Amino acid sequence: MRNTLAQTLYELEEQRQAQVESRSSPTDRPRDRDQLMLAVGPDTGKLLNTLIQATFAERVLEIGGSMGYSTIWQAEAIEQNGGHLITIEQVPSKVDVLRRRIAQAEVDKTVQVLEGDARTLIGELDGPFDFVLVDAWKSDYPTYFDLVFPKLKIGGLIVADNISRPAPPDPAILEYVERARNHSQASSQLVPIGSGLELTVKIALAGEVRP
Repeated sequence: MRNTLAQTLYELEEQRQAQVESRSSPTDRPRDRDQLMLAVGPDTGKLLNTLIQATFAERVLEIGGSMGYSTIWQAEAIEQNGGHLITIEQVPSKVDVLRRRIAQAEVDKTVQVLEGDARTLIGELDGPFDFVLVDAWKSDYPTYFDLVFPKLKIGGLIVADNISRPAPPDPAILEYVERARNHSQASSQLVPIGSGLELTVKIALAGEVRP
């Protein structure tokens, strides 16, 4: 990993840790959740990177770029694959930070930032995608699944964060998991890393040929 990537991830991890500590203090909590980084941890970041390398994913979609932590972990692997990452973020202040961190890590040729509501933007994107990360507002998870799964290639992977934590899970998280595990073209299971990841692979129907 080159120095610009490593340094950017180091700074973002320090910021993430500081916010974790401040959220545990009743006297020092951001009032607006839009100020929070809400990023995956390093174990999840490394797993995302590994999965993208292992699957040779080239067309990757991230729903919820936040301030760039998971974006950059993924971009490092996607860059090696010669691919492209589209990341969607709705909060304007986070979009500004996201773009700055992407430039700092020197992955701006690999990453495209889309600002706006993912529920609208996903429908405007052409598939198929090789890999999708879902890490946005939990109440919208079932909607994201319905929008993304038809655009996922056979053999493609969706990773959804925050399945186990916060606890108890939002009802929409439970609905997301039910849809993923009961879909006729999906094989899905929980991976107990970080805040809990649901990994869902799109499988071929009888007679379909995997590309």
